[in-house]
Amino acid sequence: MNLKKILSRSLLALALSACGAAFAGPTYHVAIDTTTLNSSTAFLDLGLANFGDSAPVTATLSHFSGAFGEYSELGNGASGSVAQGDSVVLHTNGSGFSDLFQSILLGGLFNFDVSFDTSGAGKPSTFVGLLYRGDLSDSLFEITLAPGEADIVSPANAYASVGPAAVSAVPEPSTLLSMATGLGLLGFGLRRRTR
Repeated sequence: MNLKKILSRSLLALALSACGAAFAGPTYHVAIDTTTLNSSTAFLDLGLANFGDSAPVTATLSHFSGAFGEYSELGNGASGSVAQGDSVVLHTNGSGFSDLFQSILLGGLFNFDVSFDTSGAGKPSTFVGLLYRGDLSDSLFEITLAPGEADIVSPANAYASVGPAAVSAVPEPSTLLSMATGLGLLGFGLRRRTR
């Protein structure tokens, strides 16, 4: 009887750990200050670099604020928009950059949050921000995501800053799924035990 109990609890623990196959990393707040630049149209390129042997990564960009323009282009498996309350999701897919190419009006502040889910195995991936204005391009920041290691955050110039985002009290969907699965399995085990 003891062996049966140990086996059932081990299976429950295995099922719960399988629900958390993706590892949520920290959420970063990105601020881009273009107040020192003239008020003209430019383009912001936010991309997740895809290398053939990189770990699978999903980047979720949210909480957009700033003078974003109407032109927006999503590449290689990206979805969403910068509209109020919406988010943009980028995925590594082994075919170049998964990116958001968005028009902006220079002369103001732009903010967004970015969070990453990784598989925890494979080579590093990189999330980058670039600013294109006329015939000039500026590298704004780079976040290197190395599985099993701390992220490397590198603001590349004075226009951008990257820091930890404010902690949200709302749980991630994967956390809710894990909790619901665990409670369901626990209830199933208790019901079976009472029979």
